Formats: sequence, structure tokens, C-alpha cells
Amino acid sequence: MYKPLKSYLIFAALAITILFLLYTQYIARALEKETETTSTVYGRFCANITEEETSIIFDEIIKGISFPVIVTGQEGNVLSARNVKSTTPDVIRKLDKEYKPVEIKYDDKILATVHYGKTRLQKLLNLAPYATLSLGLLLILIGLFWLYTLKRSEENAIFAGMSKETAHQLGTPISSLMGWKEFITDPNIKTAINEDLEHISKVVSRFHKIGSPVKPTNQNLSDLIKEVLNYLNKRISSKVKIETEMLDTITANVDGELFCWAIENMIKNAVDAGSTQIKITAQKDSLSSVKVSIEDNGKGIPKGVAKRMFIPGYTTKEYGWGMGLALVNRIVFVHKGKIFYKPQKSGTGSIFTLILPCIKGNKEI
Repeated sequence: MYKPLKSYLIFAALAITILFLLYTQYIARALEKETETTSTVYGRFCANITEEETSIIFDEIIKGISFPVIVTGQEGNVLSARNVKSTTPDVIRKLDKEYKPVEIKYDDKILATVHYGKTRLQKLLNLAPYATLSLGLLLILIGLFWLYTLKRSEENAIFAGMSKETAHQLGTPISSLMGWKEFITDPNIKTAINEDLEHISKVVSRFHKIGSPVKPTNQNLSDLIKEVLNYLNKRISSKVKIETEMLDTITANVDGELFCWAIENMIKNAVDAGSTQIKITAQKDSLSSVKVSIEDNGKGIPKGVAKRMFIPGYTTKEYGWGMGLALVNRIVFVHKGKIFYKPQKSGTGSIFTLILPCIKGNKEI
């Protein structure tokens, strides 16, 4: 929907700009030709008649002349001038820079030289292409910003509606399962069910939060990442090795539940891509941000897919929902952070980097 509209907007703005440029250039060339012709006629009269007669001819015959013009004789003396404040050599040189002077000849003898310049209208027409180009670019930028804002608004509405409805639908069966677990006597099974129910309750809470304004606080990312790993280590293949490289205390301004959800989705995405080694790194990026990287040795992401992998609903999996990376992108966005992707140098595997803000003045980072 948005790509054709964006292309049409850019094409329309460029087409209008080009047509206007051609039109103004046509008018400017026509005026230049007219000015040159009028200057030549005026110069011929000045070279052969008196100043008084020139004035009569100028006023009566060439009445509409509006451009600056100076006619000089064989010795460089000024024969006549119109629409100029002075006839100094500097003024003449300035006119010659605008247009090449016209020589009035008779039998190969130069009788006079006409120095003329541009009218105010011509100068405005010369500026018109630049003004048009600027307005065209401004139109394109405004249109693209409008499309971006519209797209963001729709995404916000979709996420808010989807997340709140999902949380609502999960609420009832969770309550029912909590009641049924009391009939289970095996303590090990009961403990495992309790852990899963607690996690599902967290998922419900996450959906509630992602559909509402986020209120981040200062959180220790090391503890949050360890919490995610403790849950996933029991639920993913033992062949998958997850390594961490981070300080015991490295903090950022995040919502703990949503951050854990993002890390969990990134690890699950890496496992689904066939990764057997995953490395999570958390370090200071600057005084105001922290960088969290998730590297894996999976099959990687094709170039064509990489451009669309954060779009909600887009997936290359047969039974995928296309929401894992879209949710990660959404979580990073609501935290006013950034997410970047690049393939591993080896050609296989991926590196996702999250840049998250810190509380200003936090001495722990």
C-alpha cells in the first residue's frame, strides 16, 4: 500500500518540477532573444543619430524597453544609456558578464557596441528553477514524513488492539489452569506447571504493556538476561550453547518485562534459524546508551528478507506468524532505542544490536 503511494508521490513531484523548469527556461530564452533584438535595434539608431533623436526613438518606438543598456562608440565613449544609475566602466563590465555585448557594424567597421543586462523579470525567472526544485524536494519530504507518520499510527493501533485482545483472551484459560493444577499431586509436575503458568502470566502482562504507554525504570540488564536464560535453558535443545559477555552490573532505562521479551524472542529466532552457538554481549555504548548484541551461527537472513523482517506479519517460516522480530522492533521503538542487523563476516549467522537509553547521571554505567 505505502510503497506504490510513495513512488507515485515522488514521481508526481519530480514531473511537476521538471515541467515547470522546462517552461521557465523556455520563457527565459524567449525574453533573452527579445532583449538582444531590441538592444541591436537601439544600438543601430544610437550609432547614426543624435542623442535628442535617440531619445525620441526610444520613447516612441522602443517604449517598452525595461532592461539596462549602455551604447558605447568607437572610442569607448558612451553614446546613450537607459535604465542604469551610472555609465562607469565597472557597470559596463557587469552588464557584459550577463550578456555578450552586441557590436553594430557597417562594412566591417564597428560603429558602436551595445552593453545590456537582464530585466528584473529575467532575474526572477533565473531563480525560478532553484525555487521550484526546493519546493519540489520540500513536497517530497513532507509527503514521506506524512506516510511515515501514517504508517506508525496504523502500527500503533494494530499493536495496541492485538496486544490487549490477546491479553484478554489468555486471561480466562490461565485462571482455569491455576485452579486445575491443585488437583495434581506429583510435586515435580506441579512445580513445572507453576513455572509455565507464571511465564504465561508474564506474557499476558507483556501484551498489556506493549499496548499501553511504557514506563521504563533503571534496570540491571545482566540480571534480566540471566532470568531469560534460566527459563530458556530448560526449554531449548542441549545442543544450543549460549555464552554471555557482560558486567555484573550494567543498567539501562527499560521496562524489565518487555526487555526480557525482546531477548527471549531474539534467542528463539536464532534457534529457529538452526543456531548451535549464541553469544549475548552487553556493554556501554556511550554515556547515554547501552549496546546489547545477540550473535548466532544460524543460516542467516537473505538480503531480500532483511529489508522486510521487522514488518508485522512477514515471515519465511511455513507456520510462522511473522511477529517475533516485529515485536522486538516495537519494544525497542517504545523505549526510544534503535535496532540494527548485519550478517556475520563468515557468511553464516546474524548479529542483532539493540541500542537502549540510560538514565542521565547514572554512575553505574
